[in-house]
Amino acid sequence: MKKISIILIICLVACMGIAIFTGCNPSFGPVGTMEYKDSPVVNNGGLVVQQGGYLYYVNGMDSTSNIVKPEDNAFGKASVKGSIMKSKIDADGNLSDTAVVVPKMFYTAASNGGFYIYGEWIYYLSPNTKADNKSNVLSSQSVAFRTKIDGTKTQEIATLTSNSTQYTFTDKEFIYFEDSVLKKVSYDNDKINKKTENIQEDVTSALFTAKSNVVFFLKSTDSKVRLNNNIYAYVNGEVKAITNDATYDTEGNLSDDNLKKQYTFTLLTFDAKENTLFYSKVSNDADASKKTSTYAYKFDESYSFDTAKEVRYATSALTGSSIINLGESKILYTAAAELQIYKAISETASENDTQKGATLLATGAEIVKIDGNDMYYILSNTLYKIDYTDKNAITQKLSEDAIHTSWLTRSVIGNYLYFIDNTYNYMYRVDLTAFKGENNNFEYAEGAIVSGTRKATLTKDDDDKIVINYVADDANEEGVKYYQIPKFMTSDDAQKYAEAIYEDEDDK
Repeated sequence: MKKISIILIICLVACMGIAIFTGCNPSFGPVGTMEYKDSPVVNNGGLVVQQGGYLYYVNGMDSTSNIVKPEDNAFGKASVKGSIMKSKIDADGNLSDTAVVVPKMFYTAASNGGFYIYGEWIYYLSPNTKADNKSNVLSSQSVAFRTKIDGTKTQEIATLTSNSTQYTFTDKEFIYFEDSVLKKVSYDNDKINKKTENIQEDVTSALFTAKSNVVFFLKSTDSKVRLNNNIYAYVNGEVKAITNDATYDTEGNLSDDNLKKQYTFTLLTFDAKENTLFYSKVSNDADASKKTSTYAYKFDESYSFDTAKEVRYATSALTGSSIINLGESKILYTAAAELQIYKAISETASENDTQKGATLLATGAEIVKIDGNDMYYILSNTLYKIDYTDKNAITQKLSEDAIHTSWLTRSVIGNYLYFIDNTYNYMYRVDLTAFKGENNNFEYAEGAIVSGTRKATLTKDDDDKIVINYVADDANEEGVKYYQIPKFMTSDDAQKYAEAIYEDEDDK
């Protein structure tokens, strides 16, 4: 009996050691079901992802500075702020049965950041909880994980040197860019290949796109007599050369100093829906009149490139984040307050073909949706709508909610815009169709915290501190004022929330 006990203790200690030092297979859940594991996924790569009848979302933005010891972000012990949640969602967008599915902080500072769902796995990044030799937690690094969609199993994929590393997840690989090398870690449904593989070395820049698995990158020519670089794409596990040294130098005189047929490319943005890459290029000759131009190329499944199918849009280099592909050889450019619609121009054109659009209140707008001529956008933390094609259009404010815009991108699924609120930094959503403005009698769309609320009464104690008393949802005592307090909120944030909404009866 003693031998069995000793063996059992040894096994438990060994298992605990493995869990602590390698992060193997911690379990949570089960949360909900896995019934939709084969359903289509909507908005992969965002902060909100829908798979069948479930909505998964990051429950707000927390700070890595709050991780001062490993247990602050330990699986199952981390704050609900930043954890990945799971809710049932019906055909009308109503949410129910909300629970934590990944009890660990999601965080990345990469501009393309988000989480992904493939089959029965959620793929995401979280701050590293390992410590250096001075017991400082390495929270400025990120660790890639995957967790079952019911929370019952978690596996570690790779550790990144920075939490701003660009990355994407496919159903077969974790792809990331570090130290001029495009790398990957492969996996299948059962296991992860712990060995990191180099996809391509000596990469000068890479373009990762939210909600896309295609990675475009640039490399300088290998030739010692040329000055050009070339565009490549990593797609479906294969590197494809989009351009090469002979793409424009069709005469084949690659050893000659033929600079007019050598180009330097800059990657701008990628429209994943239309499979269209926007880039700028400039010839490397010594002509002082040479100019950088902006181009687009729409790829087919082969990702082959034909110079005759390049579309030139501007006689200068446009800013990638300000380009919106409208199709039909037109783009919307949003860098200035006065919107511009650029039309395709010839290779020899010396001027742009532009049309004035609406004028916004200021620069810096984030476009979240275009529906016909209606453009929904965020400016100065506020949601607006305008007819972007009408230069005389008047801006319409849709909501009074303050929207946080300095971390990753907002998402639209169905009629809802999902965003981090600018006060408490939790995930909210607002119905884009809820605004009413007939006869100047405005009824603004109102956002609501996605993870839901609990019914409570609020009172003051002897120290004048607000005390939250949670009650049953059906509580309805006469003369008692009830409040709704966010259900999945830290105690400190809930306290601040309660103080902000409390109505002192003595002051009325």
